Amino acid sequence: MNRSGKLALVLSSFAVCATAAIVHRGMEIRRTAPKPADLYEVVWRQIRAFRKADYSQAYQQVSATFQEHFNIEEFADIARTDYPDLTRVERVEFGSLNFVAAHAIIQVYFILPEGEVVPCLYSLVHEEDVWKIETVRVLKRWPATRRLGGMRS
Repeated sequence: MNRSGKLALVLSSFAVCATAAIVHRGMEIRRTAPKPADLYEVVWRQIRAFRKADYSQAYQQVSATFQEHFNIEEFADIARTDYPDLTRVERVEFGSLNFVAAHAIIQVYFILPEGEVVPCLYSLVHEEDVWKIETVRVLKRWPATRRLGGMRS
């Protein structure tokens, strides 16, 4: 085989490898991108458990890292003292959702019966093929007169 034939063969091999790498990466991204509803369901399971005061069920929704720092008794105490509004939430609305590798950040708005809104940022992590709640950051409560953006029908 002459020199130009060898060069064409090598360049063709590189092109095939590069194409395969790009296609594989695209397939991997599509496969790992969860459906938003799956993430919302993790949050809903914890909210339903809190409403029933089923702290062991709520604890099952948190990440292994969280469980390393807090046992179930400490978790239940935190839930009762720091997040009592979660048991009396009238409505829950989900806001933006952002992904970074195996992590997701969800804006969650808890609407209380009086109309006040408790905005939260939920950080979820993908571990052992399931999504778990890593942290919840409660933001400053909004008064009943403040409205969420977006459209409603």
